[in-house]
Amino acid sequence: MSTKWLKSLVLSGALVTTGLFASATTTHAAIPDGVKVQINDHLVDFPDAMPYLYQGSLMTPLRAVADDLGYKVEHQMINNDSQVRVKVTGNGHVLELGSGKVEAKVDNRSVTLRTPPVIKNGRVYVHIRSIGDHFGHIVQWDANNEIGILGADGKYHAPAWYKPAVPDNDTASSVKKAIVSTAKQYIGVPYQWGGTSPSGFDCSGFVTYIFNKQDITLPRTSSGMYSSAGTSVSNPEQGDLVFFASGGKVFHVGIYIGGNQFISATSDGVKIDSLGNSYWKNVYVGAKKVM
Repeated sequence: MSTKWLKSLVLSGALVTTGLFASATTTHAAIPDGVKVQINDHLVDFPDAMPYLYQGSLMTPLRAVADDLGYKVEHQMINNDSQVRVKVTGNGHVLELGSGKVEAKVDNRSVTLRTPPVIKNGRVYVHIRSIGDHFGHIVQWDANNEIGILGADGKYHAPAWYKPAVPDNDTASSVKKAIVSTAKQYIGVPYQWGGTSPSGFDCSGFVTYIFNKQDITLPRTSSGMYSSAGTSVSNPEQGDLVFFASGGKVFHVGIYIGGNQFISATSDGVKIDSLGNSYWKNVYVGAKKVM
């Protein structure tokens, strides 16, 4: 393969090759769920690969943050395709870095990164300060809400999201039951793309409508819920969110109602389905607890 710059194909999954990055980086262990990245006053939407904390460093998928900032990202395979070099252009600067290396260049000037970029599941991750420090952005860390904030506009910002107060078990249980009971009242409501009312729902519109009735605010899209709402759980309970994806992108969300079943707005309208259904079980990617 010639060493020419490759663009978005790389991070969409073309780098997922057995052993491709074995010599490039040390794989980071699984990290606590729920870390977020904010640019100015809004949270970054991560459709699949999520940011995480590693030894006190906030590592973030480069592609999602760069896209949000409007920056250009290019890639080059080197060393017989065993490593990747990345070039990011934006805000009047050019940052060049390589997987597993702290040596980098900014505007052709040599710099040392705080943490080397790593590869996880075919995505390039960088320390958030690799973006902030070298593109002239203010970097904040809100420990209470676990949000890394990039002030791309040169200003300091309050968190765009706050961790909800944890209800006691009795309160949480009653709210979950109310969510399931309310959701069932809308069985049969037709599907409507972009719909957020009983005249017609899409999947995320249905979920946000039901949760809003319990004064719980969720992101508007299924991918937004998956990336920034709640905490991942391996065994869903009543009222938890269940997610489905294809090609690495979350496309559907529903509400778990118990008994391995969930309710959601599908193309056939609001209905109850089984997670064991031959279709749904093959696209199910996990559940999240939001209360």
